[in-house]
Amino acid sequence: MSERRKRQVREEGHIRKFLVVLDETPECEVAVYFGAARARSTGSMLTMLFVVEPPQFAHWLAVEELAREEGEQKAEALFRMYQRKLKQWGFEDLPVETVIRYGNPCEEIRGLENDDPDISFLVLGAATGDEGPGRLVTGLLTKGTKGFPTPIVIVPGDMTFEEIDALV
Repeated sequence: MSERRKRQVREEGHIRKFLVVLDETPECEVAVYFGAARARSTGSMLTMLFVVEPPQFAHWLAVEELAREEGEQKAEALFRMYQRKLKQWGFEDLPVETVIRYGNPCEEIRGLENDDPDISFLVLGAATGDEGPGRLVTGLLTKGTKGFPTPIVIVPGDMTFEEIDALV
């Protein structure tokens, strides 16, 4: 296992980033709102990540290329949707960056956090159903957090924006 990369947010030219992972789950919206609110209150940036997963049975290069293209289109649509929501929520002046990565979501989250020394927190929304906290939360925590480069903030998926505003 590699050594944790030193965070650089206190150095000249760097800014603290709150990383949120976009997907189509209901709890994603709560995570984005929390990340944006926390970023605004600390003078930080919001980083929105979408991970394009490879198809499970990509025996032909054309199938893989098509899946990648469709994943990129889905990512761009989600980025646009959340940019609109951020404006609706009053975060229009918040610096935001978008990132698309390709592969296993848990591995790509860890990889991005190791690659970007300005990411200071990973914000995830927890599902509220009986099936557990959700695929990302479960996937990241079952591998353990040893060597994980940043704290993970898990926001209950049923929190209201008013409850979040009272915390940040």
